[in-house]
Amino acid sequence: MPDIPARTNPKDPNPQIVEVTDPVYSKKRPDMSWRDHLVMLLTSGAEVEHALMVQYLFAAYSINSDQPTEELRALVEGWRASILSVAREEMGHLLTVQNVLVLLGAPISFHREMMPWDHQFYPFPFSLEPLSIPTLQCFIYAEMPRLAEIEHGKIYPETPKLLAMAPGRRREKAAPSSIGPRQEWECIQEVKRDLAKRFGEDNVNADLHQVGELYHQIIDLISDPRRIPDSEFNEASYDMQADWNDWGRGYKPQPRELTPDGDIDEAAGARRLEAAPEFPSSMARRHAHVQVERAATRAQAVKALRAISAQGEAPHLKADDTGEPSHFERFVQIYEEYKALQKNDPSWKATYDVPRNPTTREDFARLNPKKTTYIPANLESAAAAHLFAQLFNQRYRLLLNYLAHSFRLGRSQPLHQPGRRGMVMHRAFGEMYHLKTIAGLLVRLSLHDHKNPKAHAAPPFELPYTLGLPLQEIDIWRQHRDLIAVSQHTCNEVFRLAGVSASFKKEVGDIGGDIYLNTLIRLDNEAQRWIGAILAGRS
Repeated sequence: MPDIPARTNPKDPNPQIVEVTDPVYSKKRPDMSWRDHLVMLLTSGAEVEHALMVQYLFAAYSINSDQPTEELRALVEGWRASILSVAREEMGHLLTVQNVLVLLGAPISFHREMMPWDHQFYPFPFSLEPLSIPTLQCFIYAEMPRLAEIEHGKIYPETPKLLAMAPGRRREKAAPSSIGPRQEWECIQEVKRDLAKRFGEDNVNADLHQVGELYHQIIDLISDPRRIPDSEFNEASYDMQADWNDWGRGYKPQPRELTPDGDIDEAAGARRLEAAPEFPSSMARRHAHVQVERAATRAQAVKALRAISAQGEAPHLKADDTGEPSHFERFVQIYEEYKALQKNDPSWKATYDVPRNPTTREDFARLNPKKTTYIPANLESAAAAHLFAQLFNQRYRLLLNYLAHSFRLGRSQPLHQPGRRGMVMHRAFGEMYHLKTIAGLLVRLSLHDHKNPKAHAAPPFELPYTLGLPLQEIDIWRQHRDLIAVSQHTCNEVFRLAGVSASFKKEVGDIGGDIYLNTLIRLDNEAQRWIGAILAGRS
């Protein structure tokens, strides 16, 4: 693992670094009620979480494990593991926000961008980009807390007029990061300076935001019974909500060691999972802690929102520190390691040569030639990449449909009982694994770009024209059936082209694409039989 140079001034008395919380300015439009405003904020929060999750996944999938040394390979695979842990936790945040929407009797949302409503909350312009120093700077900015220095009993915040409080300090025993609070503080200053150069200082101040800012507004509003009365919370919706027991799937920290009196043994620290991979970075060895919180009351909703907000920003700066790494910590660790490597070798890259914002839509690429990359469809060049990109989009849509359907079924199907809701959740988990597998195939497929022979494809994460579900339950199942059938057609098209083009067949075979597609077709046939039984009234 590269040595990360310490930036601390040796003459500095090592002031305490704390998190400060902004005063909340909950301003609503005059044509909206406070409840409507809260639903808008929560919907924006869900869409921001979805957008961040997708961008984190893209960055993780872009990482190339084929490195010149075993040490480098282990390091970048650790980065991938750490970023995927963040993405899994973002999925938990996304489901938790949906639960709060259900508690309020509001529609759920799995969209990503909702112009013009959510532009004021997006951390940075949405863009699918491979892992790099600039990409990590955006991730750090999105997740970073507002930090301040405390020296000689005085607080020196970055922006004094916004200072509200300094709730706690870092617990060094529990923190898994090798980077201390002083270095995190200086990293934030560096990131802000570089982003100001890239986007312009005025644009950074106006258009770039921390996710925590949005959650501060939501928590302030939902906590206030004068603006959001108790009558707005429907406790009967509790069983309709997503539950950790169904969605957590083992993503939970090991229990802490206890003293004989039953208290947490701080000296022991957090237990490590026995099967944790031996990545060079301690951060990468920390598994995801997926939080999917349900709520039946105002207090439970506030607790859930605070938990997911803290997980992103900096739980190590909270009074109730759990020792789990925050998203901010993970990204700072990767950022400092990446910089140290590039300092030694400026030409080194951690990723495949994948494009920004890949798309299967040629018309869209023509409208946005500087921001997007078209994955071509002609047989002579990149037909394999195009078809696998289409397949990725089809499975992405299936995943989003299954997620939405699980909430719809929550109205009639109790949790923890075998039934259609459980099967839909099972299908959703299956689609998550399919997306990971197809993405791994895509980044190994060439774009056959004569201008850049080393260019590879990448997962496009293109949203469908609609995420709405049909009104009738039977029609939702028909939609699932049709989407699976379209996916099967794409798989069959790959095999058809492999039968007429030896080069196409070799390209797909070299990455193991044919083996995976045969498995996918078999699994889809089983799913079609299950859905067919439902449509026929036999299940």
